[in-house]
Amino acid sequence: MSWRSFLRQTPFRLTLLFIVVYAFVAGMIFGYFYFANAAETRALTDMRVRMRVEHFRDIYEVQGPEALRRIIAHDDSPDWFMVEQVHNDQGQVTAQNRRATDLVSQGGLADAVPMSAVGAQDSEPVQQRIDPPGSKSFYLRGQVVRLGPDTRLYVAMDTSWADRGWHMGVKAIWGGAGLLIVLGLMAGLLINREVSRSVHDLMKVLDAVKEGDLKARVVLRESGDEFDALAERINDTLDRMEGTIGNLKYAGDAIAHDLRTPLSRLRTRLEVALYEVETDAAQAPDVLERALADTDQLLRTFQTVFAMSRLEAQGKAPDPQLFDAQALACDMAELFEPLAQDKGLAFDTEFASNLKVYGNRDFLAQALSNLLDNAIKYTENGGITFRLRQTSGGDVEFSVTDTGQGVPEADRLRIIGRFVRLESSRSLPGVGLGLSLVEAVARAHGGRLAIDEGPGIYKKGIYVNRGPGLRTALVLPPV
Repeated sequence: MSWRSFLRQTPFRLTLLFIVVYAFVAGMIFGYFYFANAAETRALTDMRVRMRVEHFRDIYEVQGPEALRRIIAHDDSPDWFMVEQVHNDQGQVTAQNRRATDLVSQGGLADAVPMSAVGAQDSEPVQQRIDPPGSKSFYLRGQVVRLGPDTRLYVAMDTSWADRGWHMGVKAIWGGAGLLIVLGLMAGLLINREVSRSVHDLMKVLDAVKEGDLKARVVLRESGDEFDALAERINDTLDRMEGTIGNLKYAGDAIAHDLRTPLSRLRTRLEVALYEVETDAAQAPDVLERALADTDQLLRTFQTVFAMSRLEAQGKAPDPQLFDAQALACDMAELFEPLAQDKGLAFDTEFASNLKVYGNRDFLAQALSNLLDNAIKYTENGGITFRLRQTSGGDVEFSVTDTGQGVPEADRLRIIGRFVRLESSRSLPGVGLGLSLVEAVARAHGGRLAIDEGPGIYKKGIYVNRGPGLRTALVLPPV
């Protein structure tokens, strides 16, 4: 990896940004402390100078100028930071302490005191820089006051210690900044290497998926960090993608397999119809009507298989909504009650109110339509009961109970399969997909299809005994 591309790496650029921000914040903090410390140093210096000046002023007023000069001349106290001098109006030094004598001997204090700045009033604090030859510079901050005729007092304090401390702090800051930059760059290199490795692993897996390898997965580092969380989500997404594509492939295979039998049946009937037309041309309209009916049945079969394959591929009902279960049941009863009455069957309803269902209304309506249509188709006498209730477990149950020929217990699971028709029903129209669709709709809604024994033989308005007959129920989970 070249330096140019390396500098474009986000982790390294974030590291540089952190270093810049940290340096800026550290500079602001150091600057604040410097200016605050400088102000405090000046205030402390001015206070000590004023106290010294007031002390010498009292001596001058009480004991006179000679006593003042004598005391200053003999001042060799360890307070080495104080510089004290007495001048006359011509600027000549008439007395000074030991610290001032040392500075004069070094050649740094002569003619440095601004005596001309003093008139009738005392001067403001005076800042001076003393540069003795061959020695370090000194910074004096003091005040010149007039004590009386031909007597001026200069008291200053050496603040070089504060300046030296500042320079030492600056050196420490520069050293720390250099160390920070070096360590920051090293940390940036390590972080960039680690992040780049993790991102490279993710990109490698995504590239493999792009090339068609749906089995590729990101290896978790078991560190519990954000990259592991991202890897888990990517793996979960790939699992779902693999499952969806597998379901779609299965759906395509299932449609092709399930339509093979109806297509073969249609072709056989067309061959027979062709023979009949060749034998008697007057039968052509009847033959065409039968062919159209077979084609319509094939289209319905295709639509049913496609609907089941769609549900199985998605794994859940599409576009679910919350709606009133009683309203759906009433619509279905209104649609099928006339069909039952036309066949001479009783049609009873028992609908509980205030029940909600969350799902695809069209698919549920199609499933109930299949249950009611089967009940009417396979019931010769008696009646049908269409119920809506809430079970003791809280489920919402649509049930259709008929008094037809029933289904043996051994065959109740088998009739859910696609294109399965019992011997007793082969003379009736249908292809054996009705209950398969109901079962697919139930699974897509998180429910189930229940098939039980019917109420019994219906004679003279009563049910004589249990079975035959059939009870089918679409059971949906509570909202």
